[in-house]
Amino acid sequence: MESASPLSIALSFFPDQFLFARIDGNYGGLGSAASYYKCVYFLESTAMFKIVIDPIVLQRLRKAFPKPPQCADKALEKYRLLLEDLLFKAIQRGRSAYELRFNLYSIPAADLSHKGPQLSLGKERLHAWLKAQQLDLIQIVELGSNLNGLVSKVRLTNLVTIDDGLTGLAQQLSYAKSAAEVDALLCADMAANAKLLSELFPDYFSYLSAHQRAQVFDNVPIDIGSLEAYIVWLNTKATKLSATKIQTYTRQAMMILAVAKYTGGYFPMRKKPSDFGRMYYTGTSVQNVDKTLRRAMLGDCWEYDIKSAVIAWKLTFAQELAAALDPNRAVERQFWASILYVTVRSEFMRDVRAATFDQSTLLPRDAQNALIKQAVTAIGFGARAKTSGWREVNGTWTNPSLVELLKNPDERSRFFACPMIQQFITEQAALDKYLAHGMKAAMPEVYFGPLITANTKPSPSKAVAYLYQHQETQAMNIARAVLAKHGIQPIANIHDAFIVKRKLPTDVLHEVIFEMQEQMENPYFSMKGDKLEGFRFAI
Repeated sequence: MESASPLSIALSFFPDQFLFARIDGNYGGLGSAASYYKCVYFLESTAMFKIVIDPIVLQRLRKAFPKPPQCADKALEKYRLLLEDLLFKAIQRGRSAYELRFNLYSIPAADLSHKGPQLSLGKERLHAWLKAQQLDLIQIVELGSNLNGLVSKVRLTNLVTIDDGLTGLAQQLSYAKSAAEVDALLCADMAANAKLLSELFPDYFSYLSAHQRAQVFDNVPIDIGSLEAYIVWLNTKATKLSATKIQTYTRQAMMILAVAKYTGGYFPMRKKPSDFGRMYYTGTSVQNVDKTLRRAMLGDCWEYDIKSAVIAWKLTFAQELAAALDPNRAVERQFWASILYVTVRSEFMRDVRAATFDQSTLLPRDAQNALIKQAVTAIGFGARAKTSGWREVNGTWTNPSLVELLKNPDERSRFFACPMIQQFITEQAALDKYLAHGMKAAMPEVYFGPLITANTKPSPSKAVAYLYQHQETQAMNIARAVLAKHGIQPIANIHDAFIVKRKLPTDVLHEVIFEMQEQMENPYFSMKGDKLEGFRFAI
């Protein structure tokens, strides 16, 4: 009897659905249990932000709509709260480097019209009136669409300012002489902290049982002392960060700190399972914050991740593909670049680094390695091996991910010209084609479904991502099962990594690696651990 191939085994592990509580007709989305127009507190007293509208807008609105009394004031306040709510959610989700650079926010701008207040005369929407009077509070830079599910990228006009409550914080922190004084300065108002928790997670304590909360949320323990010390460092010593990043990271840290102070030391993260297999979280989470903030949140701990995860996983199928391509050539000869990257990555990186960067580069070696690693991972997920962008049919210019990573055109050209990278791209393309073909044959309902076939042509890179992310979840479940056997509970999970409070004993780490290799039938799976150090207040 023939044994099942690695590809058939991989295709067999796809749960019908994730266990996930559906609450009151919603998946517990932010704000799902509350009206847009109730009093929204956010963190006005705990240094988040509040938007302030130029008084000229209210003056013009009162003049146009004097009756009934206070109608203009009430309408504008409702509109302000709605816009504030949308901006708050955009910040909580995390803004990209592009958005931070150009001061943009990703929001469903249509909500300002559809959910915004109506004016008494003719039921005209306030949003439309503001636009007609050239009193727009937002400028749409990139228009979203309900068809593709993209939200708009907007910029606030000069009629709106953000009072983030952070003005003067750096000076106050610089005066603090002890950790106790810092603690008294940061998020000390427990009533305000409770209001924030209620706004962020309205269902957490209100109508979810403990069992339901465990289904809907993951709680991450917060090292409050470390997080407070990080906020001090960020606002007094982080000289290499831009003012925008300092403001963004401070806002996120203050929000996490306020919630953790109220809950007694943990921050809830609302689960958002992906159809591709991973577990994500809505809003700010341990997964999507800056790595330094993550270290500050968790304090001293150890992070273990799968080495070269996607490349190692794809090598599971290299043996059977090599036999099909050329039975007379060993797999080590046909897929030598991919195997070298997984098994002796330092040598791989040395050769690619020497070929890509010359003496004129200003990047330190660590930054060079980081760029190469990101580029190689992007190729592993099917990034196009192009050196320039292309014009879409709608007129917009698109850059492939590798162009975004390797922005210097000379370095990018040398990267693609490197013989090892050329061989690596060839190998990965062959594996991608093989995986996509196998998925098409074994799972046609998924392959030709909306996840993989967004328009008319299936996307091989999406097929690979779908297969990999499900297998990644299985591998991490195996790792966590071994930890549980030894009474070890991860404090956080980040896709192909888990974080524990203390360094794993050598025998436990070896058992984790052994079980992953055995159960996944992949000798290339391995894990490495990195120590994360929390922040400490220093006088």
